[in-house]
Amino acid sequence: MRNICFLFVVVLMALVGVSASAETLEQNFFHQLKIGEPAQSWEHRIDLPESAAMHGRVFVGRNLDLRMGKLVIEREMLTPTFYYVKVRLPKHPEVPMAGNLKVELLVGDVISDKKPEAPASLVLSPVGATLKPIFTWKTNCRYAAVTLFDVTSQQTVWERVATKAGYIGFDEGYLKKDHHYRWAVKVSDVNGRYSGETLAGFKIVEQNGVVVAVPE
Repeated sequence: MRNICFLFVVVLMALVGVSASAETLEQNFFHQLKIGEPAQSWEHRIDLPESAAMHGRVFVGRNLDLRMGKLVIEREMLTPTFYYVKVRLPKHPEVPMAGNLKVELLVGDVISDKKPEAPASLVLSPVGATLKPIFTWKTNCRYAAVTLFDVTSQQTVWERVATKAGYIGFDEGYLKKDHHYRWAVKVSDVNGRYSGETLAGFKIVEQNGVVVAVPE
């Protein structure tokens, strides 16, 4: 009888483990531009499968893989029932451009509402070019949403979701001399919940014949 009870407990624990574990849903988005074609953005949405919804399951997280090609992410949003992502291919006039985004969505029973701490130490990397900077910050999170606002022209000029912790390079066009900029960074873990934003600013000026970025 003792052995039967022990076996029942083991089986029950195994079933609980299976029900609590997350399933995965993968999808790839491939885009390309021919020589001479302008930069372009695409929007994609992945809905929760009906079979998962019928069992009360939801999207609980996501992983992003941009290792193949030149595709970048402009913005994303994870909800319990769908995932939205906007991707872009910046254009270099004399070469074709292509890239792939692999999205892995986690389906589970419980949504985590835990948000990470906001990033710290927002600075422009000294190895980046002034008009094509590299933005850096400190965080333990892999993902970050970065927004660049041109204060002089009063418009948002660049949005990216970084998939490498702590930095991303300005990848399209050039910034402008004598313009003031504000940039914001918020970070997230696999669960897709973003922290509050951290802000920083700089202006691009010419000093002694050299164009430099000065923090503000």
